[in-house]
Amino acid sequence: MFKKTALIFAAIIFCFCFYSLYAFKRPVFGAYADKFELYLSSGSSGTNIVYATGRDYASFGGIKGESCYVSVSYERVLKDFSATHVFSETTECGESYYAYSPRLKYRIILNGRRVNIHYYAGDKQNKLGTPIIFGGY
Repeated sequence: MFKKTALIFAAIIFCFCFYSLYAFKRPVFGAYADKFELYLSSGSSGTNIVYATGRDYASFGGIKGESCYVSVSYERVLKDFSATHVFSETTECGESYYAYSPRLKYRIILNGRRVNIHYYAGDKQNKLGTPIIFGGY
């Protein structure tokens, strides 16, 4: 009887763990957007970028980062993720802001500093990524 109960209990725990890997896997910036670019490698190669909605996000494995177009301000992102501004860069079409949040698992070293939030404020749209935005914006 004890072995049977232990086996049932182990099966329930296994199912819960398996379910939680997928059911609770959500986009980092899911509160800001519903369409995402997912990075399936650590490099900036466009061949490893796939597109997903918040709904099918959990079906992708090996995600190394993500980005999305947003209407939220950079200051709001800093506040929501308890992040610290690291540095900025100005381009002819907009401004890139880099920050670090201990709450995010993705991170890289950029200009000798830890970064895991990249916010691009462009002339026509804003894009948010972690650890940085790959591809175009």
